Amino acid sequence: MLEPSLILLVTGILVFASILASRISDRLGLPALVVFLCIGMLAGSDGPGGIYFENAAAANFVGTIALAFILFSGGLDTNWRLIRPVLVRGIVLSTGGVVLTAVSMGLFAWLVFGFSPVVSLLLGAIISSTDAAAVFSVLRGKGVGLKGNLRPLLEFESGSNDPMAIFLTLSLTQLLITPEAPWSSLIMAFFINMVLGVVAGLAIGRFAAFLLNRIRLDYEGLYPVVSLSLVLLTFGAAEILQGNGFLAVYVCGIVLNGVDFAHKRSVAKFHDGIAWLMQIGMFLVLGLLVYPSELPGVALMSLLAALFLMFVARPLAVFLCLWGSEFSRNDRILVSWTGLRGAVPIVLATYPLMAGYEQSTLIFDVVFFIVLTSVMIQGTLLMPIARKLKVDEPLASRPTFSLSIERQGLLQGETREIEILPEMCAVGKRVADLDVPTDILILLIGRGDGFVVPRGQTQIQPYDTLLLLGEGTLLKETQDAICSPTMPAPRKVVPIDPLAALPQSTADRFLAKQVVLVGYGRVGRGIEAQLAAKGVPVVVVDESRTLVESLRKAGKAAVVGDATDPVVLVQAHIARAAVLIVATPDTIKVRRMVEVAKAINADIHVVIRSHNEKQATQLEQELAGTVFVGEQILAGAIVEHVVKTMTYVPTTGNNSVDSDDGTAP
Repeated sequence: MLEPSLILLVTGILVFASILASRISDRLGLPALVVFLCIGMLAGSDGPGGIYFENAAAANFVGTIALAFILFSGGLDTNWRLIRPVLVRGIVLSTGGVVLTAVSMGLFAWLVFGFSPVVSLLLGAIISSTDAAAVFSVLRGKGVGLKGNLRPLLEFESGSNDPMAIFLTLSLTQLLITPEAPWSSLIMAFFINMVLGVVAGLAIGRFAAFLLNRIRLDYEGLYPVVSLSLVLLTFGAAEILQGNGFLAVYVCGIVLNGVDFAHKRSVAKFHDGIAWLMQIGMFLVLGLLVYPSELPGVALMSLLAALFLMFVARPLAVFLCLWGSEFSRNDRILVSWTGLRGAVPIVLATYPLMAGYEQSTLIFDVVFFIVLTSVMIQGTLLMPIARKLKVDEPLASRPTFSLSIERQGLLQGETREIEILPEMCAVGKRVADLDVPTDILILLIGRGDGFVVPRGQTQIQPYDTLLLLGEGTLLKETQDAICSPTMPAPRKVVPIDPLAALPQSTADRFLAKQVVLVGYGRVGRGIEAQLAAKGVPVVVVDESRTLVESLRKAGKAAVVGDATDPVVLVQAHIARAAVLIVATPDTIKVRRMVEVAKAINADIHVVIRSHNEKQATQLEQELAGTVFVGEQILAGAIVEHVVKTMTYVPTTGNNSVDSDDGTAP
């Protein structure tokens, strides 16, 4: 046995080399999987690495685990609102398209290569699924996207067509081993497999959303670990119930994408990294499993199969499945050409190897060659064809440093983040043009490496992150409207209280780094007057409409309302304020105000007025703010005044007189 230290060293070198080499694929416009596979082959027994590996079962196990996490990450990154318009066509393409591709490729292999009907169909089933993720890696490398609904269609197809290909491969492999098994049993098994997979994904996805919103863990790092365990649970439960585990994890990811839960951003980033690690590991293992010296022997056969797949089988399936749809002829040609084959066919080719079928090695080598040919030819020519068909468009670049607006669960069910994707109708619109209910507030807009304070004229840009506050049901309706590819019908406009929000004409200095002063009694008036005299911008919050009206007439920034209501503090732009001063005597309300302010702006400095030392100590310990006691402030002010007005100031030192002789010591 090899030493564990040596295994870890070699694994680390291969993974690190794969990451560095992926930069080469970006420059060449090729999917990274080509580089990962090549590194695996170079490290194998036929390459300079000399690593002997022929364990098909181990490769299949690694591939199965990797695909489960890759599909979950894909579902977690799939926006349901964008794929909804192409859902029907996507399902037809990911099921009927896979079957049509498998059947046409099977006929070709039977007529041209002389394989038996079952082996021919098995070969067709193995290479029937596409890897659109490889397509988008090419597009991102060139800074180009796709117009209209092409991208959502390809994303949905890539995530949902693998289960069908896996089911066909396993069923046909079983027929090879047990030829007496009836074909009719496969149809019933297919429906049971798919339905149970969807049900398991939906059920566990909803349970996961409930759990992540209710569970209270002491460490933020445990939330991604919980999500990791849910992936394993979903896949395992679906498979034990005779469902499709791959479809279950993909559906579970889509369900979680459509709900808001605590630490969602960190969970999504974690699984994005896991997906990359799984891709690298899977491709390296599959590269080790192949013997490059055997590929020339199947080169001609594989090249003919790849050309038939690219120019006949895939276009036939696409044009039949998209017949009568809104997609133009150029769109269908592009969809046909983007049928790149990736990791799934190679993983599926390990099933016949594990079954011990005599032609399994030949099938594996042919599939491996077809995948490489497909990626090299289709990946290289993708951009010229997209430009020729005029279905490409510039891809809005993501910010280099994305500032996270992370919800910690303090205002459970009251805040929601929305990432604006280029395909959404909100892109290019002003905040005032968004159909947002009056009870929903856009707190902040995360853009690049900072925040933007939303104003009516603020224009929404691709990859902005909107932080919304409001009631749960309205939040969901607002999110659906903003994230829709088309603008919904405008809702009935409800008049807004002019005193409940700062006017549009308010100067920017009152919207950021300002002081929010709650309470405008005798103490509050004094604080505001002295701060204003020193040029410090102050926004006053008070429940008296008469008082707020008089402040507005005097040219001061003020809003009316109860500061324990998050909406009121948001209207005072607490999210970007520097200091919150609470000058009201109600201790219970003070606690709620500070909790709300800290939930929206964790870095805000809090200053609290208190009436006695006991209350001050309690507030300092509970709220982590600076507390001033009225009696102490009054005493200090009196002493300072007395000292300034005294004509005689004692010198330093001991001025006492000796009691015995009256002389100074």
